[in-house]
Amino acid sequence: MLINFLLFLYIFEICQCLQRPIVIAHRGTAYLPELTLASQSMAHAYGADIIEIDVCLSRDNQLIVIHDIYLDGVTNVSDIFPNRNRSDVLNYVIDFNLYELLRFYLSTLNETIELLFGLNRATGRQRQLLIEIKKPEYHSKYNKSISSIVLATLNAYNLTRSSDPIIVQTFYIEELMYIRKNLGSQLRLLALMTWNYIQESSSDYNFYRSEEGIRNLSKIIQGLAPNHQLVVNYDPNGAIIGTTNLTKWAHQYNFSVYPFTFRQDLFSSNSFEELVKYFWHTVQVDGFITDHPDVIL
Repeated sequence: MLINFLLFLYIFEICQCLQRPIVIAHRGTAYLPELTLASQSMAHAYGADIIEIDVCLSRDNQLIVIHDIYLDGVTNVSDIFPNRNRSDVLNYVIDFNLYELLRFYLSTLNETIELLFGLNRATGRQRQLLIEIKKPEYHSKYNKSISSIVLATLNAYNLTRSSDPIIVQTFYIEELMYIRKNLGSQLRLLALMTWNYIQESSSDYNFYRSEEGIRNLSKIIQGLAPNHQLVVNYDPNGAIIGTTNLTKWAHQYNFSVYPFTFRQDLFSSNSFEELVKYFWHTVQVDGFITDHPDVIL
């Protein structure tokens, strides 16, 4: 009976992969502290196809896995290093060296890569890694080319080809052009998209989500990762009233579309299920960036 049950699970997983969207685990999972090795491991165990992380640079040019360019949201930095904050009261990753940052149990990109490959080998299940390069423009103000350091790190692991289990994304779309044209990377690239007023970068998202803008990216990137509110239109009460042209145009130019961020705890269980169904069956997105990969699966 046990053998039959295990065989059923194996076949079920194969069938699911053939019929379901790609599931990208945003920062690992929402059930453990974000972006920790434990959270990434949980996402791998749940069966997420891709695990998404963010990287920033330390003062000594080490790639730190953390969502923001400052430490205050996820560490007790003010207790450990008093008076290291800037005039805005925040403590920035770039002001600390690796030795100092490891006191907060943050991981490095190297550790994440080795964790992923180790889990892939141990389980026989090939998950991929999606690396978001945080604020390249900010890093360039300190004469740091974070993209060059990311690619150099990946090159050390022989991760250079489009067929390798690595994808790179950033909100600064011009940086993707730089990565492709100037740095000569063959890795798959995703363009993150939000609204201009958020000032996530200097990129003009209004242009890049137009048909002309998407066409201009067709030789640079392989997919779009837009805020889900750019993919569908909502009424003032949050009900979907139709789709935008973004997914249609993206598919027209052979891009995959992975909207973000789908969190079950922001909806009732039924409404979240209906939302996911609508995006999958009606909008026909290619996958979901989600804090709850187990729920989407």
